[in-house]
Amino acid sequence: MKTIKNRIKKKYFHLRQSILPSHHDKLQRLGIEKAKWLGGAQSPVMLMIDDFSNAWHSEKGQPIWDRGGDWGGGLNRSGSAFSLLAENLLNDFPEVRVTFFTVAGKISHYVYGLPFTYAESLTHNEETKAFFRSIHDDKRFEIAYHGYDHGRPGTSTEEFTQEWNGFRSVEEACDQIKKGKDIFREVFCTYPLGGKYGGWEYNEFADESIDRSEFLWWCRDWTPRETGQGAKSTRYEPQFFGRNCVIALPSTIHGFYWSKKQIETLLSKEQIISIEEHIAPIRPDGRIQRPNILDDFRELRRLFAYLRKKNVWHATGTEIATYFMAYSQSVICNVTPNRFSIRYSGKIEKPILTLRLDCSGMCSPNNPHIRVFLPNGACVPHSDFKYDTLGYLHLVNLPVLEGDYLVEETNVSL
Repeated sequence: MKTIKNRIKKKYFHLRQSILPSHHDKLQRLGIEKAKWLGGAQSPVMLMIDDFSNAWHSEKGQPIWDRGGDWGGGLNRSGSAFSLLAENLLNDFPEVRVTFFTVAGKISHYVYGLPFTYAESLTHNEETKAFFRSIHDDKRFEIAYHGYDHGRPGTSTEEFTQEWNGFRSVEEACDQIKKGKDIFREVFCTYPLGGKYGGWEYNEFADESIDRSEFLWWCRDWTPRETGQGAKSTRYEPQFFGRNCVIALPSTIHGFYWSKKQIETLLSKEQIISIEEHIAPIRPDGRIQRPNILDDFRELRRLFAYLRKKNVWHATGTEIATYFMAYSQSVICNVTPNRFSIRYSGKIEKPILTLRLDCSGMCSPNNPHIRVFLPNGACVPHSDFKYDTLGYLHLVNLPVLEGDYLVEETNVSL
């Protein structure tokens, strides 16, 4: 009887709670949650284009590339790979952010005796340097590292050795990476922060060479997002590797064989939508390289039109890695009714982090907005807020600094 009585009492309590209005006092402190991605986006989106290099090819040895034969050496001339990318995608989808994976030196041919018609280093001449530098300086793009020469040719295509599969020691790999990084330094006045293994192939010396070479992030494996019940989500999350905590970014979407189910699965799990492409289809060994932007423009347009309806953040590899560093290496602490601080242990200085601030204990219909003052006394600008004037669950983007952040309610959005 006592057990039955207790069950009835419990049911009555929960029923009463669900019917009667709440009489709880307001929350007397800030509620703070880190957003997984900038601005509270469900997922970041990165278009990855491989082999953007100072090379082009004509199968008949003509003094200009075949359609689909330019790998970047056509610069921004009419009919070049970059001009086709702009005309067929970027001009209509200015929100797209592209990370170009670029070979620094003279790109290797695949088979002995079948070289590119034209192939030179990024430092070949001032026109070349100016073009690639203009891409890197554009906020829509990033030039990332894809090796010094991409590999060694063989007597057949099957015998081609991808660059990070051919190193015989960590030291040999690091020496070659340094040669490539020095070219980047000459062209872009800075070293590359991220990159990708050529052909997704690498041996036992590769990861340590990347770790020693001071990269912030790296793409190691091709892991298109599966949507079956057995797919393990950990495969599609950023992870750290090496003593210096290099961020491994997953590669999740094929630029042609994408599906809405893949996209929706990534969005539901707040995972990266990283779209794999190549700059050109035509190779000097006669093979067609897939996926490639020339063959895939129609599908890419469909994909980015679909993403326009979603809450996504278009970003480069470095922007994604920097935010992941801020998110994963920070802890919110010392929370009071109007103050908090952030404990941070990452290697990027002053990264931007998005916070959800539950200000229901502070805000009211008369004062529905907030101001946030940084530890240095500066006020976070209005453009970095997304206000919720009903539930007072505000979003704010702010730099991670040492010291206390001050939160005040206000009746105006600044």
